[in-house]
Amino acid sequence: MPSEIVGEKRSGSGSVKQGSNNTLVFTSSVTFLVVTDSKSVTREEVLLQTPGLPIVGLLYGPYQLVCTSKSCTRSEVNPLYWDVVCEFESNKEDQKQDPNNPSDNPTSWVPVFKVDSFTTKEKVITEDRTTPTPQKIANSAGTAFETPLTETKSLAQFSFVQFENPAQDLKTLMDRNDCVNKTTFAGRAARTLLLELSGAELGYFGGFQAWRVSYKCTYDPDTHDVKMLDVGPTNQFGRRCFDLDGLTPIIGNLDGAGNQVAAGDPPEELTFRIKREIEFSDFIRS
Repeated sequence: MPSEIVGEKRSGSGSVKQGSNNTLVFTSSVTFLVVTDSKSVTREEVLLQTPGLPIVGLLYGPYQLVCTSKSCTRSEVNPLYWDVVCEFESNKEDQKQDPNNPSDNPTSWVPVFKVDSFTTKEKVITEDRTTPTPQKIANSAGTAFETPLTETKSLAQFSFVQFENPAQDLKTLMDRNDCVNKTTFAGRAARTLLLELSGAELGYFGGFQAWRVSYKCTYDPDTHDVKMLDVGPTNQFGRRCFDLDGLTPIIGNLDGAGNQVAAGDPPEELTFRIKREIEFSDFIRS
């Protein structure tokens, strides 16, 4: 083993400061004593290849803080010994280490998914919430209103950041925007997750070249398919839809098979898949 941790200096610094959204951020500095088996070991080897040292950008379990930087200094008394100073900060975790593949390379880190916003959508309803028998949304003559009644539904949105292979073309990333999950992902059914690409930057992170990609995902338990009421001026045979008097042409309610339904009955809902489907597990680490 070229290097190993043999001790930890309790001396160091710590502070508390105000972060975003009025949160308190705790910072701390800790020094680890590392011994190597050769005087020719480089600083990079000490920082990146010493087992057990905190990894920049990841949560360090013993402190439950995220390592934000680390530096090392060779001992002037014994060149086999190094002081490694690690800086930590709370409320900074957006990645976590894969226990089966610990690495400083950010393209192997697993993103942390955070629910951080909500959005709404309008949903057409054909029945109210009268119990035990719902009441149909219709006028006193049993005819549907010209403008359908809707309800507002809240949807949770979560974001995450993922470091990815720098060899990827920008178009590969852009093609993931505004797409839904083709199959079950993270326990959520197909087409219930809508992915949006919110940012991408190509650079060096912790000494490794990578894409740093920001995503936002909207979860809709009813799927992101579009539902439309089956209404129209004619039936499947091209004949006009008429009111109860049999004389007045109307926009009739249809049953999903092109037939006008009985007076007062709501129209069928037709479902359309308008979002492109992709396999999330092909590129999102979880």
